[in-house]
Amino acid sequence: MDLWQRAKGFAEEAAKRSQEISKEAAKRSQEFTKGAARFSQEFVSETAKKSKEIASEAAKKADLLRSEALRAAEQIKTLAVDIPIPMPPVLGQGSNAAVVPEPRSDLERFGVTEELREFVKGITISTFRDFPMQDEPETSDVPTVSNVRQDLNEWQARHATLVLSTVKEISNFRYELCPRYMKERKFWRIYFILVDSHVALYEKQYMEELKKKEEQKQIDSVKENPTALPPTLPDAKETILPKSSTSLTAEDLDAFLLGDLGSDDEGLDDGKDGLDDDFDKIGSTSILPLFDAYAAMLRGRAILSSPFPFLSSLFFSASASSASYSFCKRKPPYHPSLKPPVAKKIPFTCSAHGRTWEDPYRWMSDTGDPDLVDYLGRENAYADSFMTDTFDLRRRLVGEMKSRMPDKVSTPPEHWGPWSYYQYIPEGREYPVLCRRLRHPDGYAKALLHYMRGCHREEILLDWNEIAEQFGYVHIGTCRISLDHKFLAYTLDISGNESFTLQVKDLHSGHVIPNSKVEGVVSLAWAGDSSCLLYTVCDATQRPYRVFSMELGSGLEDHLIFTEKDMSCCVDITSTKDGKFITINSNSRTSSEVYVIDTENMKDGLWLVRERVAGVQYFLEHHYGFFYILTNASLESTSSAAEGYYLARCIAEKSLTAEWQVIVLPGQDISFQDMDIFHGHLVLSIQQKGLPLFCSIDIPMSVNSEQPMELENLNPWFFPVPSCLCSIVAGSNHDFMSSIYRVVISSPVMPDIIVDYDMGKREFTILHQEEVVGLTEKGESYSYGVAFPFNFTITNSKKDESLEDGQQQSWTDLSEAFSCERIEVVSHDGFMVPLTIVCSQKAKHTNQSPGLLHGYGAYGEVLDKSWCSDHIILLSRGWVLAFADVRGGGGEGSLHQSGTRACKMNSIYDFTACGMYLVNEGFVHKNKLAAIGCSAGGLLVAAAINIYQSLFSAVILKVPFLDICNTMLNPCLPLTILDYDEFGDPRNQADFEIIHHYSPYDNITQGCYPSVLVTASFDDSRVGVWEAAKWVAQVREKTCPTCSQSVILKTNMSGGHFGEGGRYIHCEDVAFEYAFLIKAMGMLDDENQSHVL
Repeated sequence: MDLWQRAKGFAEEAAKRSQEISKEAAKRSQEFTKGAARFSQEFVSETAKKSKEIASEAAKKADLLRSEALRAAEQIKTLAVDIPIPMPPVLGQGSNAAVVPEPRSDLERFGVTEELREFVKGITISTFRDFPMQDEPETSDVPTVSNVRQDLNEWQARHATLVLSTVKEISNFRYELCPRYMKERKFWRIYFILVDSHVALYEKQYMEELKKKEEQKQIDSVKENPTALPPTLPDAKETILPKSSTSLTAEDLDAFLLGDLGSDDEGLDDGKDGLDDDFDKIGSTSILPLFDAYAAMLRGRAILSSPFPFLSSLFFSASASSASYSFCKRKPPYHPSLKPPVAKKIPFTCSAHGRTWEDPYRWMSDTGDPDLVDYLGRENAYADSFMTDTFDLRRRLVGEMKSRMPDKVSTPPEHWGPWSYYQYIPEGREYPVLCRRLRHPDGYAKALLHYMRGCHREEILLDWNEIAEQFGYVHIGTCRISLDHKFLAYTLDISGNESFTLQVKDLHSGHVIPNSKVEGVVSLAWAGDSSCLLYTVCDATQRPYRVFSMELGSGLEDHLIFTEKDMSCCVDITSTKDGKFITINSNSRTSSEVYVIDTENMKDGLWLVRERVAGVQYFLEHHYGFFYILTNASLESTSSAAEGYYLARCIAEKSLTAEWQVIVLPGQDISFQDMDIFHGHLVLSIQQKGLPLFCSIDIPMSVNSEQPMELENLNPWFFPVPSCLCSIVAGSNHDFMSSIYRVVISSPVMPDIIVDYDMGKREFTILHQEEVVGLTEKGESYSYGVAFPFNFTITNSKKDESLEDGQQQSWTDLSEAFSCERIEVVSHDGFMVPLTIVCSQKAKHTNQSPGLLHGYGAYGEVLDKSWCSDHIILLSRGWVLAFADVRGGGGEGSLHQSGTRACKMNSIYDFTACGMYLVNEGFVHKNKLAAIGCSAGGLLVAAAINIYQSLFSAVILKVPFLDICNTMLNPCLPLTILDYDEFGDPRNQADFEIIHHYSPYDNITQGCYPSVLVTASFDDSRVGVWEAAKWVAQVREKTCPTCSQSVILKTNMSGGHFGEGGRYIHCEDVAFEYAFLIKAMGMLDDENQSHVL
């Protein structure tokens, strides 16, 4: 039965019940055209199954009421023309009806674009099945006006209709999934989350048009009848929407597209299939108040529209509903009387691959423009004004941090040859001092004799504090002691722009050698008898690309040894542990090529070990005539890379370096990360089931030339570690002849422990634990803390018999006060994201705690989860700290590659999945989650808040990489070409589209952004200061003007990418960041009150 027949039947029944109602409705139909259309649509959809009975009953009385019925029907037909969603053919209608294609303009208006079609091609059915979203509880039985519009607003419903009819991928997914695997409402919730960045603009435009039409309609209505009062939204809610346990219904989207075929007709049912009960309900009243309320509800939804109201504060950006910011849902913190700076705009049009876009803040990339300095100064003034009310809090926080610092910090000495080297920070100073003393392995008598001769005195090799006092800034890049311990070569940056100068110090005289200073040096290596020093220099883009050799004291010009012309590769040099060879490593982000130089025969020149292969990396060490090689080269006769790294070796002769023999495979659940080599032992850094570990193998080893061996078959010694381990980092370990391997072990609840592992005896010694005043107690010798037994766990499957009970030693952790657990979170495609959660035992699963989520996800770097005493500030105040190891970072297998280039969105979805998990599982209150990202981690976090504006309430972006699209399009900027392997080359259209899709600066949308602290450094050579400045200016321009007042920019006008770095200066920076978080969370008053009490 078509629309006309159902409208006719409805009209006849309505006319039969009350001619007066029809006449009165006709008089006001003009005023409530849209409301009547919606009303009639609902009743039409609800009566589909009953139409035959109603038609039969109506036919008997049709002759008596025909004239009146036709008149009413004509009115409803006129109203139905404006219904925005066309009705598909009803069941029983002929299948031969022609299908009218949707006009292209209609598709465009409702967001069904080619860009959307391309995007959904990358979505799989697993994306929906495994999406990290909890099922909602069953809906209430309390009747509502509509079974669908609590799930989809008007625009979304129309978009869904068009997508199902024109995008086969989504249509197929819905057919496969609903209702067998999920309910319709969950399917569409997930869909609109995934495509939000593609459709939000179209939805916003539609809603703005709808709002303008409603406003104009009200104006026209007032002009026609000045005494009439417009209906109000509260009345509509009271009349139409009784309270229910949930705002959703369990109905299928088919009920929306095809009509609700049940008898859910809003009133108390009399048990019959007719509509008598419903008309009885309205027969004694007027239908007009119902139309009034419905029209008011429509006006309200146009302004306050949200796809799923109960999710809007967690999953969706406000872009579709933020045309008017008078409805800002956030409660931004106190704003200073000073207004945010307004950056000037200079029109500039960018273009690439046929696409153009405006970038009015492009002028900021010129750091020589005085207007930029002025703007940054005004932003700093505004940030200080914004944080004025946190002054006392910051002072207290600095006091807390300093109170936990010991007066003097030192490291245990490391023995190398005849010397013991160590560092310490003098009392009250900012920076460390590098020192050494002669060691005495030959007994007490010789030690006493040397002491009396003055040989045992401390020698200060390098004092960072003296340099900082002279130049105002200090950053030591590389330090290398010569093999004969006579010289110290180091690189020094005194400006913060990471332009390092080489200096060589004669340790006997204590003076810097004249003419040894070279600008733009990165890496160093001593050769032979230490009279020759090799170093690399940078080009204009700060890419190390050339290797020179310097003959100390010869007066000769430095000799050029090697030049790498490939702009995507950097050159690094190092010497093998035994000093026999120097390796020149030409590395891109994904491939490597290694040359070696025999230090005893420098004139013989370079040997190429193996030519570069795309995707293949290798690194080598030397051991008594063999090169040991860690590589991911293919194990087959193909040119593609292997799944992970393994160990190979070759004879260390020029003609045989390309003939590799595979000797050690990692085995199940283990991946090789790095290696080191000593006289009698080979050390492997590994990942085992997601945890970092070390193990040693005795060498030389007996190797079968036919078949490589798995690690477990070589009798490895897995270094015993604490069960709470999160971080294990190798020490310097310079001495090739030593059997001792030093590491630093740490976790978020365990201060750093320095442990020496004796690989020959397979024993370990705890040398030192970082002292935290008030939390640990300084013990004798180098052992600190006696609070808890040091219970090491053996990580290999077999118990090491040599590990005796007597080896249990003392250490300190905070596990009784704070919980540290590692869980896995399901991401959008089913990937399990490792998430480390730290909180006080009292704050677990309370649903009330504030939380801070850390993320990085780039360059294969593992997120730092080591001990940081600063964290006590937040943990002691009930905060939850979480660390998300998203794809793109380091770890097992392909964790890095699956978060790069075309897969970069995986990193962002992983991060947001972790944020949602913290809220959904009760670790963090839904309105108290914050996020922090540094450098490339800033890109991750900023991209996440563009997609999910309401997920985070506060954000810290430290020297963030935000303008990636424009930066990557400029190959003249430092690191840009090197980053093509990581993020993609935007000169390629496919890579450009992906980068432009998630670029934080290019995807800022209207809505309520969280409070954001952005930090930058004017002399930063890695991430231009303009990236932060442009982003802040764009946020202020495009987003909610109330919320954006809580976005502040703090620029260090003299520092670089790594900040000042001083011990106490660091406290000031951290206190500013933590005070910002406390204020942004609305906790400042409580903090101040608790201090007073």
